[in-house]
Amino acid sequence: MDQPIEGKIRILIVDDIPEGREGLARLLSFEPDMQVVGFATTGAEAIDQAQDLQPDVILMDINMPDMDGITATEKITKMVPTSVVMISVQSDRDYMRRAMRVGAIDFLPKPPSADELYSTVRNAYMRRPPPTTQPSSGKEDKKKQQGVATGKIIVVYSPQGGAGSTTIAVNLASGLMDEQNRTVLIDANLQFGDVAVHLAVRNERNITDLAAAADDLDSELIENILLTHGTGLRVLPAPQRPQDAELVSSDAMAKIVKEMASRFSYVIIDTSLHLDGITVQLFDMADFLIIVGMPTLPSVRNIRVVLDLLDQFENFDPNKISFVMNKVPADRKSGALDPSAISNSLRLPILSIIPSEEKPMLDSLNRGVPAIVNSRQSPGREILAFVNAFKNELAGAAEEELPDLQEEQQKKGGLRSRFGL
Repeated sequence: MDQPIEGKIRILIVDDIPEGREGLARLLSFEPDMQVVGFATTGAEAIDQAQDLQPDVILMDINMPDMDGITATEKITKMVPTSVVMISVQSDRDYMRRAMRVGAIDFLPKPPSADELYSTVRNAYMRRPPPTTQPSSGKEDKKKQQGVATGKIIVVYSPQGGAGSTTIAVNLASGLMDEQNRTVLIDANLQFGDVAVHLAVRNERNITDLAAAADDLDSELIENILLTHGTGLRVLPAPQRPQDAELVSSDAMAKIVKEMASRFSYVIIDTSLHLDGITVQLFDMADFLIIVGMPTLPSVRNIRVVLDLLDQFENFDPNKISFVMNKVPADRKSGALDPSAISNSLRLPILSIIPSEEKPMLDSLNRGVPAIVNSRQSPGREILAFVNAFKNELAGAAEEELPDLQEEQQKKGGLRSRFGL
């Protein structure tokens, strides 16, 4: 095996079938940022190779003669800071659940397509554990033990249908996720949410399963319900049927979001355009509210109405709003409104402008791969710039101490009380 090359993703392939090893290695050889540093044919050999080679990513077959891949993964992840991706011809959910419980990052069908393989390896690399574990502060440990929300709650909303708020939410979640920041994407558009469609994941397990147990959420239940996209993003889909929306109450939604914020660095929430009780409650809970608009008169008018409404609520902080202009045509003769004029009219600075690129976005949707994955072309390039700009917003936000119980109770009379919550 060639010597590792600095700057490349170092990959160990574990498979007892020669054709399987060779096929994966051949696909990976076409990518300039990837290098196969070793092979293993048994679970025991995989443990030895992982310790010797310290790979960034391990592609682990489940079925092997001496020790199955799940057992080997459990041992490896306790010893080596690496990301393990399980590969198997079997797609049984029990296999997937067991693999995730012992530390696997993701699960791929065997044989995987080239695109699936490349995107999964890159995102597993982004999510690999740090080489050394930094000791956390006693205050942070205490917060986690008490179930206090330590993650940032980021709500994405548009008052105009077709503005692309789901696209923004999906790509923001994918862009914020890395090895140090666990991220979950919640679809709170309970009647017609399509986060699952955007990511090509099935939603048999969805938010109604957690809502039914909102008073007794535990790690095993959450891990069983959350889906894992090929990028490594954790996803909580909307219900399958519109009528199931009534199974998720405002109280259950609040408990789910708070629980997720105690477990993840970032909780991204896509919302309905309707200002119902749940959506307004999420505005109130949000650390950041991203409003998505289009360069059209109806979109600007509706955003103006929402901003005027929020101004009436004494406890709502307007500084947590970020404004994104989506679907902006490149052709100045298209008839679209000028973004700078929109910003001046709304008195709201634009954080990012995303161009209207119908073909790449449709391709992204049909493949279930966020556009940000292909950041070398538009609109992935502009979406990446948006994510980086938002990261700067996150970095610039001052850390605040958690409010005491009395202050929290006083706040409950503000935004949500206007909607009878």
